[in-house]
Amino acid sequence: MQHKAKFILQVFIGTADEKLLKPHSFYQVHRVTGKTVTTHSLERAINGTKVLEIPLEPKNNMRVVIDCVGILKLRNADIELRNGETDIGRKNTRVRLVFRVHIPEPGGQLVSLQVCSLPIECSQRAQEMPTVERQDLDRCSVLGGQQMVLTGLNFTSDSRVVFTEKTQGESFHTAHPETADLKVTWQY
Repeated sequence: MQHKAKFILQVFIGTADEKLLKPHSFYQVHRVTGKTVTTHSLERAINGTKVLEIPLEPKNNMRVVIDCVGILKLRNADIELRNGETDIGRKNTRVRLVFRVHIPEPGGQLVSLQVCSLPIECSQRAQEMPTVERQDLDRCSVLGGQQMVLTGLNFTSDSRVVFTEKTQGESFHTAHPETADLKVTWQY
């Protein structure tokens, strides 16, 4: 069936519940913008649910590239203040992207078509402590001036390296990258 009219594809964040698909209380769709985004979209609130609307046009064979959709986690404290909200947001981290379009039929009725993605896990795993598996130098000064490469697991932009030097008198000198002449570069 070839339609000549333009339709609107609605995208929102739904629950991952197998029994009942409904808008998610703790996550909402977020409109992504930028140089690499090619799809025009508009944000709307429909019955308290944030929805992205994306035009489906006959000139594009009713196809779009979904490069403008993000998932935003709402603050638990804000959601739990809503009257009647009993869902536990800290445990409810699975969502689905829901895609819906309303197609007008002859006679004025609308047929709604809806499909959803597979469940998406939105939680961040508890950060494990960084582990140094290898270093390329056995010793160097805590004052800097040499390059030491540390290789390991679970390094993040928040990870910090503290160098400690044991002196002859059994006292320790500690240097932190923020206060010493040390440069720490992270590679992910």
